[in-house]
Amino acid sequence: MTKKSLLHLAIISLFLGGLHVAGGKASNSLLSEQARACSANLGLLPVAEGQVLSAPLDILSWNIQKASNSGWMEDLLMLGGESHITFIQEATLRAELGEVQLRGPLYQSFAQGYTTARDRTGVMTLSTHAPTMQCNFTRTEPWLGTPKAATVTEHALEGRDDRLLAINLHAVNFTFGLEDLQEQLRPLVELLITHRGPAILAGDFNTWSTARQRLIDQVLFQHGLEPLAFEPDLRTTVFGMALDHIYVRGLAAEYTEVIPVTSSDHNALRARLRLTM
Repeated sequence: MTKKSLLHLAIISLFLGGLHVAGGKASNSLLSEQARACSANLGLLPVAEGQVLSAPLDILSWNIQKASNSGWMEDLLMLGGESHITFIQEATLRAELGEVQLRGPLYQSFAQGYTTARDRTGVMTLSTHAPTMQCNFTRTEPWLGTPKAATVTEHALEGRDDRLLAINLHAVNFTFGLEDLQEQLRPLVELLITHRGPAILAGDFNTWSTARQRLIDQVLFQHGLEPLAFEPDLRTTVFGMALDHIYVRGLAAEYTEVIPVTSSDHNALRARLRLTM
């Protein structure tokens, strides 16, 4: 059985993907229904033989700008060569990311965002071990009508009954205030409330204003997630505000770093994490 087939078996009862949600109460209700369906299966789906992550965990988070610049593949291989979990934003299926070999063959968990006649883009989480489940959530920006996606995966941990929740987010960008960003976070927060184990939330948060950054910090802090610090802080900025972040719960960083690149308009974030809970 191929790794891709094994992954399909592990998540067949809960693959919630391809839903594009605009604003409004009905849409918010639909996202909440998705979150409840996803939450109901946390920690319950079977773990495939040998598909268990061992700490410490090496992770990478990077917006690859739709793989539109030369050198992105070489950079990904260099940056993510030791990663257990790689969080990619503006991933493109055209780039055949599933064929990337980092530590070895990878499991790919993709959530579709913006699409064209030639390509599908979104967020993709690559992992060295099969997740026990995957859920996808999409929110459409009100100005440009561009869907922004999040994919949620759950991973078994060696020697533990609880599991790791890994959330890969590309946050809505062009909005009228904070409501759309808050609603995009809502189903993710519902999962964090239900999930009692360690968690990682990484991605491109589009935190180009103090108000957006404050909202995300406050919401995540309420549920035990804290941001990793980077020194020197070479993260990509807009209006002096860093756009990319890694938040963790039940984990602590052994090291963090930002790697400047020329193959994307975002620098890459890398960290090694140990379990603390």
